[in-house]
Amino acid sequence: MANKSFSIYGLEEDTAADAADQLILEVGKTHIACLQKKGQKRSVSAFELFSFTENESADFSKLFKEVSIGSKLLDKQYQSAEVFVNNELSLLVPILKFNTEIAADYLDVVFGENFVSKIQFEHLPIDPGMMNIFRVAEDVFEFLSNNFTKVSIKHTWSNIVKTIIANIAIHSADCIYVQFYNTFIIVTVIKNVKLQIIQSFVYETPEDVIYHLLNITEQFQLNKSNVTLRISGMIDLNFTLYRDLITYYRHVEVQNVRLNDLMPDLKEYPLHYFTPFFNLAL
Repeated sequence: MANKSFSIYGLEEDTAADAADQLILEVGKTHIACLQKKGQKRSVSAFELFSFTENESADFSKLFKEVSIGSKLLDKQYQSAEVFVNNELSLLVPILKFNTEIAADYLDVVFGENFVSKIQFEHLPIDPGMMNIFRVAEDVFEFLSNNFTKVSIKHTWSNIVKTIIANIAIHSADCIYVQFYNTFIIVTVIKNVKLQIIQSFVYETPEDVIYHLLNITEQFQLNKSNVTLRISGMIDLNFTLYRDLITYYRHVEVQNVRLNDLMPDLKEYPLHYFTPFFNLAL
């Protein structure tokens, strides 16, 4: 059964949905995040995070009904909804090598054939131009398309790349960005101010995370003493994993979400927990 991990709301007058508000959802294998974005103030006024097992997500419509029962945000009317799919079935392709007729072929070569998924794609404003081709389970796609008004379906990786590229000039030339979720991490590598890779890795122990990061560091010939490790998401800074990270990497930066005036309860939690989710609303 879906468990509500976080429920943070602003003032009543700010969380009441009005015509300009937007619902933002992130749908992962083991979580659904719900955000209410205030249209006029361009800020997040409410946030909910639900967690569940992969087995429970097999019947998406049943799962979503369970989430809706426990949500204060999903029973409101919004001008539009923006859904981010957070899965590993994503592939970045140079725009000069892309066309809609062969988009599915790229995914078939890398991930194997799948006849029960919808193929989606997004343009990424980076140099050279790239397209993100990704799969969405057909039952998920149909449910979301039929249950929300003016819904657009995107991929979390596209948003990560856009956010990093938009701020790339103010950060060091070599960076490893790591977003932590409860069962996996998303790693994005920037070398010489250029995007090298974005990929997700499942982990069970701190050692798994360290292994993946050290392997990536070696693969891209990055210097552990010089590269900046920028982390956010569900990582406890008082536990073993963080201590291991600052042992192996000299420059570790924690990316905190900016404190939202509309949500005073947010400061009760470590602000880096919410960065991956709030970035979806930027």
